[in-house]
Amino acid sequence: MPKPKQIDAIGRWVILDSTQDGASLLAVGDENHPGISPRNWLDGRTRTVLIDRLRTALATGDPFEGAVRYGSTEFVVIANPVVSPDGKQVVGAYGVFDHPGRTMPKAPLLGTWQWRVSKQTGKNVGEDSSLWDANLFEIYGIDTSTVESRRGPAGEWLAKLVSTKDRDTIKLVIDSGISVNNRNRHLLSYEVIHRYGSANPGKKQIVNSARAYDDPDFPDAIMLRGFSREVASPMELITPGLSPVSSGLLTDALFSLAADRAFAAIDMKQEVTFRTSSKWVDFGLLQDFEGNLAALAHPDDKFGFEQHLASAAAGRTGPETSTIVRLRTTSETWKAFTVAVAPIESIDGQSRYLMTSLAPLTEGA
Repeated sequence: MPKPKQIDAIGRWVILDSTQDGASLLAVGDENHPGISPRNWLDGRTRTVLIDRLRTALATGDPFEGAVRYGSTEFVVIANPVVSPDGKQVVGAYGVFDHPGRTMPKAPLLGTWQWRVSKQTGKNVGEDSSLWDANLFEIYGIDTSTVESRRGPAGEWLAKLVSTKDRDTIKLVIDSGISVNNRNRHLLSYEVIHRYGSANPGKKQIVNSARAYDDPDFPDAIMLRGFSREVASPMELITPGLSPVSSGLLTDALFSLAADRAFAAIDMKQEVTFRTSSKWVDFGLLQDFEGNLAALAHPDDKFGFEQHLASAAAGRTGPETSTIVRLRTTSETWKAFTVAVAPIESIDGQSRYLMTSLAPLTEGA
């Protein structure tokens, strides 16, 4: 494997966190990385001038601001630790270096958190089970004057602040992390609700560096600590040693509870059906069907059904609006269904993937 091109980080903020193997690189300026080796990926000048100071900040919690020479050249260096809200654990470090007299870029906003939970149940332990620092409240757009303490939302974080599209996955990964408790560093990426409860909420993409630590005051609990920051787009989840329950099993369970209808997930771009629920076959529809769902429609219904799907994909029609479509069954007969459609994901107002709900039309309806 060829050696990666090494990064010159001058004039850009560098973010590190710590793993069991040492420091790992999370970001250089706007470039995000999945916890790679600073030694392998950063050039010699960056390692000597900045990374050595960041490693010291990680180890001691002491910040550094001053001049550092590299050969005959002097640089201005800033290296800061990222410290847990209770001040007891360094969870990361960030810093920058440049030539004297140059204006340093704005520092990244890093919000720290800690969460103490029972090893057996995963429930909160202690009155101070959850703590946030002021930066984390700012990242989420929560006015600290409206909260009584630094406790953060604790259990409400998942139910209210994590977007529904990522909630299942993050819940199951966290539960697996508590159960396994392997002390590895995990990187989680998910969408959150910004300014929750305000008149103008929005959405942000967050990446979260987290590790489990012992808490000597609570031997039956573990202390999860880490820091969060905003990123421009979703990142890969890095969860070494974890085996979370698949979020797809939650979907299977939901499908099984819907006794009166079938579900089919479709790809509008490829014009294929890539998932159906068990009721699909029970209602006489073609088993293991992978084709264009509209191709199953009665010739008199096909155009209108295609228009309905296209309208749903474009966000003009929501799941509250249904249409009646006759679909071809395994017995080569036509069966009428009430079909509602919901987008699975929307990018710039357009959804490639749709979930359809098909309820058989009762006689006389």
